Amino acid sequence: MDAKSYLLSIESTGIKLGLDRTIKIMDACGNPQNQIKAIQVAGTNGKGSTSAMMAKILESAGYKVGLSTSPHLVHVNERIRINGIPITDDDIHKFVSIHKKDIESIGASFFESVTAMGFWYFHRENVDIAIMETGLGGRLDSVTICNPILTVITTLSLDHTEILGDTIEKIAYEKAGIMKKDVPCITTHQQPHAMKELVNHSQKIGCPLIKVEDKKINYPISLSGKYQLDNAILAITALKNLNSFPISDEDIQRGLTRTIWHARNQVIQKKPLVIFDVGHNEMGILGTLNEISKIEKKSILVLSLQKRKKIKNIVSNIKSIFNIIICCETD
Repeated sequence: MDAKSYLLSIESTGIKLGLDRTIKIMDACGNPQNQIKAIQVAGTNGKGSTSAMMAKILESAGYKVGLSTSPHLVHVNERIRINGIPITDDDIHKFVSIHKKDIESIGASFFESVTAMGFWYFHRENVDIAIMETGLGGRLDSVTICNPILTVITTLSLDHTEILGDTIEKIAYEKAGIMKKDVPCITTHQQPHAMKELVNHSQKIGCPLIKVEDKKINYPISLSGKYQLDNAILAITALKNLNSFPISDEDIQRGLTRTIWHARNQVIQKKPLVIFDVGHNEMGILGTLNEISKIEKKSILVLSLQKRKKIKNIVSNIKSIFNIIICCETD
C-alpha cells in the first residue's frame, strides 16, 4: 500500500475530536507547529476561499506561503501547498515512512495525521507563514494545536449540528475555541447571537476581537459570487492587521485577481452552462442559488448531500429556481 492509500485508509475510521492524540503526534514530529508563524482560520462558510485569498495575496507580496485546507477534491496532496504547489507524493511517502509507527501507536485520525504532515512539511520547507484552515469546529480541532500570530473566523451558521451543537450560540462557542490570549482575531459580520458569543469569549480570555467594517472593496476579484466579496473583505482586513508582514495595495489586487479556488460556484462548462459548487449547508447552498438565479431561466439541479444535512428551510427556494431536481442522499 502506498503512502497516500495508507492515509486514506485511516480516513475510514471516522472523526476523532480532542487534542490528546494531536499533542502526541506533534511531539513525535518534533513540534514543528511551534516553529511556524501561522494564521488559523475557522468558520462555517468561506474558510477555504478566505484562506486561499490570503495565501495568494501574501505570495504576491513575495512571501513563501504554506496553505493547509480540507477536504481535497481529487488528490490528498491538495490539502498541503506552498505557493500554490501541492506536496509531492515523495514527500508524503517520506512523512509516512518516518511516522507510520507513531500514527498507529497513537491511534491518530486521518485529519490529525495530515495536519501533522502539513506542519512538518511547512517547517521543513521553511515557509515565511502558513495559513491553516480548521477542519471541524475549532475548540477541539487538531489545527488548534498551533500558536498562531492571528486567527480568523468566517461566517457562522448551523452545520455539523450533531457534533458542534444545534444552536448558533453553541456553534460560535466551538469556533471561538481557536482564539488565543493577546492574539488578534478577525471576524466578519455575524448573526447577533453568534457575535455575542464571540465577543464574550474574546473578553473572557483576553483576545482582541476585530470586526470587519468595510462593506465593499475597490479591487476586482477572480472568484464569483457576492459572498466571495465578503470573504475578500475579511481576507484584506485580516492581512492589514498582520503587522509583521507588510502588503501593498498592488499585492492585494494581484492576489485577489489570481486566486483560484475550485468547486466554489465554478463554471466547468459554458454550452450548456454547468456550475459546480460544494456548498453543503443552508447558507452555502443559498449563496449558490442566489448566483444561479441571476443567470439561468431553465435549470436542472443535481444535489448530493448526506442524510443528516438539514436543508428543509430552503426547499422552496430550490423549487422556485430549478425545473428538474435530482436528489441523492448518502450516509
